[in-house]
Amino acid sequence: MTDIDISCTPRVIIGPITRLGAGTADWADRALLLTDSALEATAAAIQEQLDDWGINTILFAREGLSADTETLDESLSLARGSHAGMIVALGGEKVLSLGRLVAAAAGSRMHADDFMAGGRCEDPGLPVLEMPASGRHTLLFRKEALLTDSSTRRTVLIPLTAPASETILIDSSLPGRLPAGISALSAASVLAEAVEAFLSPRSNFFADVQSRSAVSAAAELLRRVKGEAADPDYRIREAETAVLSAFSTGLTGPGPGMMLSWAVAAAGRIPKAAAYTVLLPWVLESPLYSGSPKLGDLSRLIADPDEESSGNPAEELRFLFGRLGLPGRLRELGAELSDILPASLWAVDILGSVRSDLDEGTFRDILEISS
Repeated sequence: MTDIDISCTPRVIIGPITRLGAGTADWADRALLLTDSALEATAAAIQEQLDDWGINTILFAREGLSADTETLDESLSLARGSHAGMIVALGGEKVLSLGRLVAAAAGSRMHADDFMAGGRCEDPGLPVLEMPASGRHTLLFRKEALLTDSSTRRTVLIPLTAPASETILIDSSLPGRLPAGISALSAASVLAEAVEAFLSPRSNFFADVQSRSAVSAAAELLRRVKGEAADPDYRIREAETAVLSAFSTGLTGPGPGMMLSWAVAAAGRIPKAAAYTVLLPWVLESPLYSGSPKLGDLSRLIADPDEESSGNPAEELRFLFGRLGLPGRLRELGAELSDILPASLWAVDILGSVRSDLDEGTFRDILEISS
């Protein structure tokens, strides 16, 4: 019998920041707020709310804020110098990872290079409030964070002491302000995540039930995104699906396509969601998944229920993504093959010994054929 061990430490809230309640003030009276400068207006509203709860906030906003070694060291210096007692991270996956790393190391003498060298913080760290600006959060239920070397662009997945975050707040109104094309990419990334959770060799019956539901829900969202992206009900359903997909990944672990997408995004300086959307069909056709007995079932989950399934999930994905005008090749994202080839080795490094069947050659072949 397979044991099921579920850790759902983060408190997950779908709603406005006022849903947090004044209990957040029990964490600390001083916070460091990390965000991209494009979200400064939202950050100001958050600061006002925290101020009402008696929490003094220091804002660190920068264009293209990311979890790279240079920015991490700068953020750690700010957190330590300001005596921040909690971290608030508002943004995409890179900003959320940065928040986790700052929270983990702020009370220690660790620096970014220590993380890159395999060092770990044993103390619980500062409490973290995470607010995914896109509504999705791949590592929501994972005790991990991404970190990129500012010089080489090599990306690693850093294991963290539980809990990685205290609270995840998904304000479904934030993604509603995004252009339809960006919304489609975000939904496509949620679908890709659920697909790999469904096909994972580490999946069991319980995980299958979650990922199966996530795949169906995410595919349906993509079919509706053009006409309903700004609808509040659609955004709530999107947030719910993103949580379900992240929960599936929390049970199975990130898949090889996700790891390759992270590495390619860092190497090519392109959005991870866009890279994942391009790469997933090619990953499904590679030796990584070609022998999976679930492919036929997956194809039916992705296909429009009013149309006959092709039996090929990669074909179903290309059809669905193509109707939305999403990119099908990495060169459409401005990624040069010569620049992103190192990602084939980095992806293996990210996964470590989790999958013994992965090697640099397999990932290199995927990058060459998808470029």
